[in-house]
Amino acid sequence: MRQASRKIVLFGMCGDLAVCAVSLLVTASVLHQLPLDAGALVIKSPFWQLLSVILLSLCWQLSMVATGAYQSYRLASWVEQALALAVGTGVAAFWAGVWLWTCQLSGLIPSGSVVTAFFLFWLISFSALLFTRIVARVCMRVFHRSGRNVRNVILVGSNRRAVALADGLIGDGDSGYKLLGFVDDIWHFDGAPEHYKQMLIGNSEDILELLRNMALDEVIIALPIASSYRFTQQIMNWCRQQGILVRCDASLFDYTSDGVQSIGISQRLITLHNTERNGVLVVAKRTFDFVLSTIILLGLSPVIAVIALAVRFTSPGPIIFAQERLGMGKRRFKIYKFRTMVADAEAQMKKVEHLNQSAGPTFKLKHDPRITPVGSFLRKTSLDELPQLFNVWLGDMSLVGPRPLPLRDYRGFSEDWHRRRFSVKPGITCLWQVSGRSSIGFEEWMQLDMDYIDRWSFWLDLQILAQTIPAVVKGSGAM
Repeated sequence: MRQASRKIVLFGMCGDLAVCAVSLLVTASVLHQLPLDAGALVIKSPFWQLLSVILLSLCWQLSMVATGAYQSYRLASWVEQALALAVGTGVAAFWAGVWLWTCQLSGLIPSGSVVTAFFLFWLISFSALLFTRIVARVCMRVFHRSGRNVRNVILVGSNRRAVALADGLIGDGDSGYKLLGFVDDIWHFDGAPEHYKQMLIGNSEDILELLRNMALDEVIIALPIASSYRFTQQIMNWCRQQGILVRCDASLFDYTSDGVQSIGISQRLITLHNTERNGVLVVAKRTFDFVLSTIILLGLSPVIAVIALAVRFTSPGPIIFAQERLGMGKRRFKIYKFRTMVADAEAQMKKVEHLNQSAGPTFKLKHDPRITPVGSFLRKTSLDELPQLFNVWLGDMSLVGPRPLPLRDYRGFSEDWHRRRFSVKPGITCLWQVSGRSSIGFEEWMQLDMDYIDRWSFWLDLQILAQTIPAVVKGSGAM
């Protein structure tokens, strides 16, 4: 789940909680035949009435999460989303209805009106949520057309089905997909629009390099399975190794499953997720990152100011070192660190590159002559990493995740499985850093990243953060 998507889900959950609370108050007001004024509901115990609203809203929200109300509906039609919302609010209202019975004790709803309250609450909440979803979808269309929260995709195949899938993906600009091109040996469907034919970006021999080098979120395969089974299987294996999501045209199979998603109403896709993620936990991770990075930035602002002055007055050059790195989905972003080297360190790279002490593509030199005296201290204490909290705050990075690599290091990757690290957001700290980074070789480092991706949980992040502090104190890790 990309950064913008996490924000949308988080805002949606908060908005839904507000809708639930308002729906409950409206339901109570109607049942009491009172004006829509929350103050008029204070009949017996204001405290217990407020507690009833809070607990019922939380129960309702948990039910919505359990029914999948916050999964991605990029590929769903209006009808499918409305049906999913009806089911979600129905289940949520049912469980909330259990709590409605206790609301009678506080006087929030009249005694003996639980059944009526259940149906009225469901009708009001469903109508309100449907309206907010319609507004949100219209806003998302504008959002997508501005180039934000867009997923990059390529289509493998150029037959009639591939063109139909392309039309479903980008036809109305509503799905939030950017079609980067088609991959096929020759163009097969003569009736395709001319601009599609001009989007043929490679053939079957090029696809592996495209997967390796493009900022790509998804691959959709629309090849004839009978004649392309082995090649289709190979593409799936390549995508699995690199952590890229794969979709296949389900009409090519005799296949029916709940894992099939739609583009519009007519097109069906089988989705193969190569990196397991619980959407709610991912949102919780982003919320945790944002809150904790904000607290640390505010709490350490005097330290940050002192370091900035020390860097500024001990060596000429900028205070902050900004460098282009590869983040989630191989998208480029600027990483921020306190400058620990001389101002022209990048220009001097060729002079010291032959001294590299790392066995892999990364550059490591224990006594790098380009490092300033203050920079040496900052590196040893990992204080040079503090500005990366701004990257976390902005959403480019997470507190915990594989370290973002410079473009130079990425170009030296020799194994496709190394690239699976781009299926998650990069972090300030990781398993590699709390395991003694200076003594770990490149291949073991990459394997630790894969281990983190495969075992990821919110609890694992907390464990790594807890281990980071002693690692920083010992000088064996980084923050």
